Amino acid sequence: MRVPILNEVASGVDAIYLTGRAPLPDSLLARLENSRSEAQALDGSPPFQFGALEMLMAPHAWHKHRYCLTHPFGRIGITPSLNLPAFRIQPRAEFLHGVGVRAVVQGVRDLIEGECGVAKLTVSRVDLYADFQGWNLTGDDRNRFVCRAEDLGTFEANGTLNGLQFGKRSSGTVDARLYNKTIEIVSSGAEYWKEIWNETYDPARNVLRVEFEVLRGALREFGLDDPDDILDATGALWAYLTTWLSYRVPTGDQTRSRWPIAPEWEEIQHARIGEGALSLERTYRGKQRGELAKMMPAFVGYVARFGALSDCHSEAEMLEVLKDYLGRYARETHVSMDFRIWQKRRSLELL
Repeated sequence: MRVPILNEVASGVDAIYLTGRAPLPDSLLARLENSRSEAQALDGSPPFQFGALEMLMAPHAWHKHRYCLTHPFGRIGITPSLNLPAFRIQPRAEFLHGVGVRAVVQGVRDLIEGECGVAKLTVSRVDLYADFQGWNLTGDDRNRFVCRAEDLGTFEANGTLNGLQFGKRSSGTVDARLYNKTIEIVSSGAEYWKEIWNETYDPARNVLRVEFEVLRGALREFGLDDPDDILDATGALWAYLTTWLSYRVPTGDQTRSRWPIAPEWEEIQHARIGEGALSLERTYRGKQRGELAKMMPAFVGYVARFGALSDCHSEAEMLEVLKDYLGRYARETHVSMDFRIWQKRRSLELL
């Protein structure tokens, strides 16, 4: 029995973008228009009750959808135009991995139907991924890939290859990315991935992500648009995608498509493509930890500078002086720090 070369730490659906068709009641359209006008007047985002969920109304459109509602769970665009689906839905990754993709789809359906009656949901894009340890891409690897798309892009930092992209999103069909997910987490702040990766994850090794975006054009070619049908077909889609793109063992043959499939890619072809859910609290708390880690270097620098400029000589002394300065600034501006924190929580859409 062959010992696996790679260690699969997670796989599944990383994004699903939906559109929905349902009749929009006149009362809903009136509430939407009034709330959007209020948002523009305030240059802010007033609360808007949509079904069972309190969301925020943005003062701007979302592409062609006139009304844009936001929430920590995701974003919903709504349009009265008969030439477009009434709804455009983009769940957040933290929500998707927190409760599971099928629960997200059902939750979206229930939310819309609570306002509008029976809704028909379709998928405009689904992203499938698999995360592995044991394979670090190098610049020489790019010549060993065989892809049905001609476009190839590279991502590099300080002369080191961090990823490859095959195809273009503008094609409306399929594109793929392979990249160092460990490095990407540092910039995105998505620390919850370290909890999603299973118990075999080794923190001392990098994680390579293999990710495919399957867009509306390709889904139509496969005869797929219903969310449940697409989720049932993720295994078959992965099998197709990992032949659309493949990694080969070079031979003397001048035709690369005749090179044998590399052992690493054979393991990627057999990724589980699971549907696990971490828990909503853990994904959102992981995201917050990552964002805090990103801001700490600049924050500590500012605080240390404040301590120096206010003639402090210790952390305890600096914190006391900072509290006094914050209180004085609140009185001068007539805006308390409590209110500023509340505003910031709303703008960050924190639970």
